Amino acid sequence: MAFKISFKIGGRVQVNHSEVLPVTLAVSDQQGQIEELVSFLSPLPKPLEDKFKQWQYYIGLQGNRKVAKNRDSLISGVINLTELTNSLKAELNKWLGRDGWIDENGQPDPRVSQVLERFRKKITQKDEVQIIVQTEDRQLRGLPWQEWDTLAGYTTRGVEVAISATNFKRLTQKQTPQLRATARILVVFGDEKLGFAEEEDFIKSLRQHGGEPHILRQPMRQELEQKLKDAQGWHIFFFAGHSESDRDGRIGRIQINPGDGAQGIIEITELRDLLAGAIQKKLQLAIFNSCDGLGLANQLTELSLPYCIVMREMVESSVARELLRHFLAAFVKDRSLFASMNAARQQLEQKFEPGKSWLPVIVANPLAKELTWNRLFSERRLSRQWEMVLSIVAIAVLVCLPIGIFSEFQGWETLTLYARLYPHLIVYPSLFLWMPLFAAYRAHCMIRVKTRPFVIMTLVTIFLTLGGLFFELTGDRMFLMEFKSDATTTIYAQQLPELYLKWRTSEADISSIPQEIFNPRQAFDTEGNLILKKSELEPVIKRLHRLNNIAGFQGLLRIATAYDVWRQNTKAFSISRWFYALSFVAIISCGVQILALVATILFVPDSIFNKNKYLTYLIMCELGILLWLPFQSYSIEHTKSLLFSPEFKGTVDGINVLLYAIISILSLTTVNCIYISATKIYQPILLSFFLSSLILTILVSFFGVSLVDHVFGISSTNPLTPWFACSIFFISLFFLFVVRWIDHSVGDE
Repeated sequence: MAFKISFKIGGRVQVNHSEVLPVTLAVSDQQGQIEELVSFLSPLPKPLEDKFKQWQYYIGLQGNRKVAKNRDSLISGVINLTELTNSLKAELNKWLGRDGWIDENGQPDPRVSQVLERFRKKITQKDEVQIIVQTEDRQLRGLPWQEWDTLAGYTTRGVEVAISATNFKRLTQKQTPQLRATARILVVFGDEKLGFAEEEDFIKSLRQHGGEPHILRQPMRQELEQKLKDAQGWHIFFFAGHSESDRDGRIGRIQINPGDGAQGIIEITELRDLLAGAIQKKLQLAIFNSCDGLGLANQLTELSLPYCIVMREMVESSVARELLRHFLAAFVKDRSLFASMNAARQQLEQKFEPGKSWLPVIVANPLAKELTWNRLFSERRLSRQWEMVLSIVAIAVLVCLPIGIFSEFQGWETLTLYARLYPHLIVYPSLFLWMPLFAAYRAHCMIRVKTRPFVIMTLVTIFLTLGGLFFELTGDRMFLMEFKSDATTTIYAQQLPELYLKWRTSEADISSIPQEIFNPRQAFDTEGNLILKKSELEPVIKRLHRLNNIAGFQGLLRIATAYDVWRQNTKAFSISRWFYALSFVAIISCGVQILALVATILFVPDSIFNKNKYLTYLIMCELGILLWLPFQSYSIEHTKSLLFSPEFKGTVDGINVLLYAIISILSLTTVNCIYISATKIYQPILLSFFLSSLILTILVSFFGVSLVDHVFGISSTNPLTPWFACSIFFISLFFLFVVRWIDHSVGDE
């Protein structure tokens, strides 16, 4: 949980003939403001002011990133920064102690200390404390507020204190979904003599986390202005080089090109309109790895920029580089901006002399939303126009097979027959396949980096889908819809013995078929060749489930639907065969792609910027594919038993065993991903959703096959009516309520 403390410090006022600073203290948690009080603080005492100026002076001796034309000469000398910083810290705590706070009567005010001490008891070591000091005073902005013992003791990790202006407004930025939703970073390197190789490496390393840096080296003013106008906008602006602020810390300037004279030095006000446009689009953070940046930050916060990171005073390059290194390392792990800065500050404390870790500071808009690396990203979505095109294509895939059957075979009667025989291919896609297709697309939208596991598993998806399609189209047990209405083929007499042996039938079995069912004599010509005509087989199939003594006819169907029998007669294949292939690809590829989605969040969870929503859509994708199982089982249990006899249904053979093994592995892996990646508030919700899906799968394993049979299968009277009604009902329910709820309620908190 993140707690926030704000100190709003006004200008000097008179209280009982003494000058004081009015301070409004506000304490908040995630539910809102907890407490607020108004007190007064005495102005900076002279010992603290003197120590602060000494620290500014001696820190400035080593700074080398000040604007070149105003850079002070470096002064050599031995300085004991440890003693100086300890003295400054002691004076700071003395000023902010009980005696520094005054009530409206001019008496010592213990309330501030009491509130802060009381608040301390609510904070655990896991909580994050963010503090903002709102003031216009340059000296107050420069103080190391994080060294105030009362605040620093809140957590063992320490606290991070940002500064802010007292006048600000909330900025509304609307992220626009894009196909390439990266964190766009505009990088400007000023004086190349400072050596930016390491900083460039740090920034380029962000590419593996979804960053997209665009680097300008000593740009001309026009080049920088043109980049700021980029229609896609920028999430982060980074500058490394020389900069400075005026004495009051209100105006800042940067040197983008030392070789361009006065044109190479730019005041932020000169870029006001361009920066305002960039902020309105998406700019969230500006980082100035340069000297004396409070003026820069002041002018940017006036434009409502959410966050800046600047140096309070002059800084040396080694400190600036280390800050960037450790800040980015923490930030890409999706820690908050405050926590990332705190982690970087601790590293500076270990590597440099005391007092140098005080240089960097966050300048924040108090009304800005908390910033993390993941929140820079929007969903990687197509434009609305292309999503409409994709939706039309998806709808075409879902309904192409039934429409193809209806138009090619000219009638509802044939469509009804095929729907009753093959609901797993004809009914299921329009009934439920849209769910995993949509869920898989939305899950892909939240993958900001296509990592190696994702790429490998996607290639596996393509390989398995194409392999499965090849075996499906060239394997035996072809579907009736794969043949034209007038399809005919001849099996020569010399081929028949091999086929009889392979398909466990004989000429005697075929000859025993009652003539009122099928006339076997007409099927054999005078030379003993077997002539198969779909027009003669299909009428029998329509009545098959009401007939007895059909073993001989089932043996004939095994031969009649063997691919080898029709392989040399491709003209007999129907157009619906290719629509069937398209439906098969959609089902199999969507099912196998779940492996890639699971592998991504399992092995590289940081490549996903909203894990809760990603897992929600992943489970929805799995549920949509699991709903295919009763339809597939119906095909095995009923259709194969009816057409080819029970011994050919293969309930636990081949692909079915593999299918259930994959489901088991995915179930365990998904539960593990929920525990690892989902936030605590969503873990029980996601687990309940997933377990409900599994329970539903188990129930349909027992009852679903029979239900499919009665509603859509051979035992149904008219499957078209419930088919169309259920499709409209489930699609409307899903898109009007479920998707809307996910998009508005499932976040990454």
